[in-house]
Amino acid sequence: MTYINKLDGDRIFLSLSQKEDLNLYNDWLNDFEINLTFGRSHIVFNEEKQAKYIEDYNNSDDKFFFVIVKKGNTSEDEQAIGIGLLYDVDFVHGKATLGLLLDKSFQSEGYGKEATNLLLEFSFNILNLNNVMLYAIDFNEKAIAMYETLGFKIIGHRREAYHINNKVYDEVYMDILKKEFNEINN
Repeated sequence: MTYINKLDGDRIFLSLSQKEDLNLYNDWLNDFEINLTFGRSHIVFNEEKQAKYIEDYNNSDDKFFFVIVKKGNTSEDEQAIGIGLLYDVDFVHGKATLGLLLDKSFQSEGYGKEATNLLLEFSFNILNLNNVMLYAIDFNEKAIAMYETLGFKIIGHRREAYHINNKVYDEVYMDILKKEFNEINN
């Protein structure tokens, strides 16, 4: 499959979504462990629902849906390994929310950090936004630590926002400013 390289990194690039990957997205979005980290393990996607979800992103002026693609020696070796999202994009006030989903087999290998960095590059230096926010559930300590290494700061908590498996967790809000991102990356 040929992916469209919209933003190039060292080991990955961000691509537009491909219809051929719908079943892959469904696998990720219906994976209990992956969705547990988003507090959405109760949601079930089918291919039709997923196609509508992607179409909504692709037809929107305030949302961006990217496939995270691991580079290969040839285009046939390229592999979709996750999804990167920007949503609630507000061009007037220069802000957006970032979301990231990685296939379990590619987690803890630096791909999430590189993908987040590319999404921030797109947000700040292509869309000219000033503030990007994200949220994580407080039990996802590895993700929170990774975001902090990129310059994100914790800006607050929504207390007891997720009731999962008879336990209660906070939602942790984090953000980064354009000047902070550019200081780290220049």
